[in-house]
Amino acid sequence: MPKKRVSIKDIAAAAGVSHPTVSRALRGKGRMSTSTRERILQLAKEMGYTPSLIARGLVTQRTDNIGLIVADISDPFYSEIIRGVEHVIRENSYSLFLGSAVDDPDQEASMVRSFLGRHVDGLIVTSSKLGNRYLDILDAVGTPLVLINSHMEGTLFHSVNHQDYHGTRKLLSHLVDRGHRRIAYLGNRSAGRSESERQRAWKETLQAANLPADVMASCENFRIQSGYDGLGKLLDRARDVWGALPDAIVANNDLIAIGAIKALQDAGLKVPDDIAVTGFDDIEVAAFTSPTLTTLRQPRYEMGVKAAQVLLELLSIGTENGRPQPQEITFIGDVIVRESA
Repeated sequence: MPKKRVSIKDIAAAAGVSHPTVSRALRGKGRMSTSTRERILQLAKEMGYTPSLIARGLVTQRTDNIGLIVADISDPFYSEIIRGVEHVIRENSYSLFLGSAVDDPDQEASMVRSFLGRHVDGLIVTSSKLGNRYLDILDAVGTPLVLINSHMEGTLFHSVNHQDYHGTRKLLSHLVDRGHRRIAYLGNRSAGRSESERQRAWKETLQAANLPADVMASCENFRIQSGYDGLGKLLDRARDVWGALPDAIVANNDLIAIGAIKALQDAGLKVPDDIAVTGFDDIEVAAFTSPTLTTLRQPRYEMGVKAAQVLLELLSIGTENGRPQPQEITFIGDVIVRESA
């Protein structure tokens, strides 16, 4: 037969005190002598007592669970964000539910509803494609939400973002300083706001330097294969417009850049001798490609930490006084110079 779960009543009987006294001792609240509190805690440990999260939730109206939804759990970009969120959540005695939206807005909405059905206390969503559609989902239940690198403009929620525009300008300045004059852009049509910001920075930086900004191509998604496939379209465009290959290629992210490098090498071109390539994000593998990848490092761990801290602050405030004024916290990354550019 399974072992009977130890209850607060069992501890009260063993300690010779009331049930409420044990409850207060376990929660560290209420007045009682130090010796009584220590004796109760020691008995609880010896008897193998574990608190019932369900019972506690009925009292506190909290589950101590946080939901984190990433756009694609297979994308290494999100690993450091997850680690940062998990660190803060664990230190504050919360549990983390993790879900993947597979880069699909409908799946993202489904994951949100699923987590709300599990009564999570708060939600963090990365690379959201829902934006203000969250208002319809969350307003009724009052669940706090923090977005990380939302693809949507003008969100009404607390958010932690990277300044993609300034990061891309840093990359372009590096390439221009290295003497590159025909700099093409290999984008990602599914990237929303980050794509528009990076593409705008590419155009405006080159125009300010009196350099052409008229050769670009778009990939289908963030994956390596997409970068490999998109490289051919980009080179065809360069031949049509410039009558020559680019000096350098700015890719929307590291995976696309890695795919583009492989495609260039398969075409008999050397990186960076024939064409330099930069990425964006600085995922772990970027330091181990051949050649190693010059990229823009996003402080992903720190962004995850900050998003979790903001969410816990929202939970401590509560909703009695209405929805707090949304705040946007921004980070600026650094160019990591390696061998590819």
